[in-house]
Amino acid sequence: MTRPQYDSFTTLTVEDLGRIVIATVDNPPLHLLTRHLVEDLDTFTRHVSADPDALVVVLKSRDPDIFITHNDFANLYRMQPPEIPASVGEVGLNHMHEICERLRTMNKITIAQVEGRASGGGAAMVMACDMKFGAIGKAVFNTMSVPIGSVPGGGASQYLPRLVGRSRAIELIMGGLDLDALTAERWGYLNRALPPTEIDDFVSSAARRIASCPAEAVRLTKEVIALADGPIEDGLRQENFRLQRLMASSESLANVERFLAIGGATREGEMRLEALLGDVLSSSL
Repeated sequence: MTRPQYDSFTTLTVEDLGRIVIATVDNPPLHLLTRHLVEDLDTFTRHVSADPDALVVVLKSRDPDIFITHNDFANLYRMQPPEIPASVGEVGLNHMHEICERLRTMNKITIAQVEGRASGGGAAMVMACDMKFGAIGKAVFNTMSVPIGSVPGGGASQYLPRLVGRSRAIELIMGGLDLDALTAERWGYLNRALPPTEIDDFVSSAARRIASCPAEAVRLTKEVIALADGPIEDGLRQENFRLQRLMASSESLANVERFLAIGGATREGEMRLEALLGDVLSSSL
């Protein structure tokens, strides 16, 4: 499969590092979800989801104070259908749903690196990513639809309760409340809240570590984790199916041999397991 080109965007700058693809939003002055940004995000997520080499996708912002904000309301009302649907069966997903769902379901690990405000659909994109990191004192999240007489349009009604629980989701959505990075970490919205001077290095290190793992192991494990929302027994059966597929692969066998060779089955190795696994990955590059 031919790798996609990432040089045709007007509101995104894409750095293609092979297994790692970094998309930086640049849509001044407010990083609103304008028609051009939505189109670029739609095309980018389509392309990167089909990229056979990409394994980790990082989404970040060029603006030091803003990640991605809400919809451009003029654009939003242009997108409305000419007739109001009579039933839910008459509607499908909107563009932001499709973008967020690609981030959530593509067979890559998606990471949101948030160093400013994320609101509306921008906040929903953060929620949809597999991993989310926020800068302390800078990252702020707001799902702001209800106070302006609407409902969330990017997926927050479904994503947020799964992250922070139903009661906290209702508090945040109904009130249109700001959520700071430290509280977001404590509530499960973020993986970690990090000092602004450390977040870039931390995300880069996390991306490199995942990208150095066997690709098929990453992809199949993401598939299995996604099944956790369904019946447990079905998920366990799917997990076992993928485990047996991987056990027969040459890359998996080679990494197990490296693990054992450097002390993976020893007491000392167990006590430094995280570092030892890092040694396995670095020796496989």
